Amino acid sequence: TTSRALHVGTSFAREFRCDTPCRGERCVVWKWQTKSEVMVKQGCVSGVDIHFTAKIGCRTNHLGATLCVCEDGDMCNRVERTENTGRPLPVIRLQVVDCIGKVTGTGHIGARREHPCSSNYCHMTRTESFSDDFPPDVLTVYDCGDKGEFDFDLRLKNTIDFPGLYANGCYRIQYQPKESVTDCFCSKSHCNTKLPVVQAGPVRCYISHGASNESVVDTNHFCYGDYCFVQKHDGKFTKGCLSVNERNSWSHLKSGHRHILGVDQWLCQHHLCNLDLSRVARATASGRSIHRFNKGTSTFSVLVLLMLFICSYCFL
Repeated sequence: TTSRALHVGTSFAREFRCDTPCRGERCVVWKWQTKSEVMVKQGCVSGVDIHFTAKIGCRTNHLGATLCVCEDGDMCNRVERTENTGRPLPVIRLQVVDCIGKVTGTGHIGARREHPCSSNYCHMTRTESFSDDFPPDVLTVYDCGDKGEFDFDLRLKNTIDFPGLYANGCYRIQYQPKESVTDCFCSKSHCNTKLPVVQAGPVRCYISHGASNESVVDTNHFCYGDYCFVQKHDGKFTKGCLSVNERNSWSHLKSGHRHILGVDQWLCQHHLCNLDLSRVARATASGRSIHRFNKGTSTFSVLVLLMLFICSYCFL
């Protein structure tokens, strides 16, 4: 089922409204404070794992930003829901955890002194800049969070502009030829002491960034991931690859379409399936995918072969 939602937002300089309400699986109202004004954004969410995230209710993070998710009728995401008046929503409490903060890097950036901090989620981000002639420059930031207004169990936005990622997972994202970003965030104390390694997946993908036409790709450069993606935001298309190394999110990310508060994403798992939206649709409709051959898969295959071998003797 889907719900109609108010689709209203504010920017730092002006207010904008969309006359046509959006339609999604759940409605969202998001409220936070800047130094000079109160910001509100409303809209829809579809395609995320609602059993793992996007739970019905309101949550306020450690910096005072509030996010409410509802499905109790069309247009349920009015600003008043963030104030828990009228029709109160369940209160979801976000745990406060202890994290470390430090910056390490290659080149001219050296290690900086480690310091403790507290947040609802610990964060780790690694940016790799590639060169044809030298090893990649690597900048790794361990800290207590993205921008404060983004830090929720339902991650509506992040500094790498790829919303809808799940807690306790790491994601390697590439949409430019010479740079990739690995983004991790976790929900237990001291969980960001070491950045997990994220291997590039086996699927070959097109890359492009900021194109106004969905068919624009860079035919000279490609990337590899567990998923290819197309993302549309404010009329601009970005294409690239997404690799994962989560303890729990393999079951949450799926091929297909997702909508996260004004951002549309399409994920697919077939070579060069992100040329345009028509090819994405064909790839997801066919159910074709190329999976990473990991230890779990290998062990399972060996067990199946062993059982077949044993059973063959049962009928002799």
